[in-house]
Formats: sequence, C-alpha cells, structure tokens
Amino acid sequence: MLIVDDDEYVHGALEAALRGLRVNLLMAHTAAEGEALALQHHPLLAIVDVGLPDRDGYRLTADLRRASSLGSMRILILTGGSPDEAAAHRAGANGLIQKPFRLHHFLDLVREQLGHRGQEEARLPAVLARGA
Repeated sequence: MLIVDDDEYVHGALEAALRGLRVNLLMAHTAAEGEALALQHHPLLAIVDVGLPDRDGYRLTADLRRASSLGSMRILILTGGSPDEAAAHRAGANGLIQKPFRLHHFLDLVREQLGHRGQEEARLPAVLARGA
C-alpha cells in the first residue's frame, strides 16, 4: 500500500492505524515520489492527499490512472478540506476520505478496497465524511 502525504504526522498515524492489516507500506512526501514508487512497486492501494507540494492529489490520481501498468490499483483521495466528489470521480479515484475521520470507518474502507470483504464491489466514489 502506498501513502502519499507531505505531513509526517499523517504518515505516522496511518502507519499505526494500518499495522493490524499487515500490509507493506510505502511512504511518499510528494506526488513525484509517490508516482515513482507506484510505478516501481505496483501497490494494490494508494492513499493520496489532495494538498501535495508539487502536484495536487487529483492530478496525481489522474496521472496514475493513465499508467497502464497500474490499471488495477485502487486509489483513495484524502482531503482536509471540503470533499470534491466530482473531482475525485473525474480523476479516477475509488473513494474520498475527509480528515478527520473515525478510525474504524477508515479501516473498513481500506479493507473494502483491498478486497478483504469477499467479492463486494467498491463504491465509486466511496465517501468517508467527517464524523461519519
């Protein structure tokens, strides 16, 4: 799993939250780093923050979608602002998460995207709203 966020606190919090899922985590601080890691490692899931220093998360998501080798990768967009479901959908995201979020809801969405709930198809886009 790939996490692209420029905030060290977010990296640490997501790493701690995801520890129980026993997934290998790749961490990137910029869109360029995230794109390079995705193309090199082909993660099953990427969690991409909207506010990155070199390119916004919607654009990074669209760029990742254009890479034919990443066609099956799931992408969740993470935002601290107002969720823009239309932009997330246009970019090709599988879901949108608004910070702050409740941990158990976040983990349910991650499990769903990773296929840990049987053959259930992920919502498009799945929205995890503040305080949900």
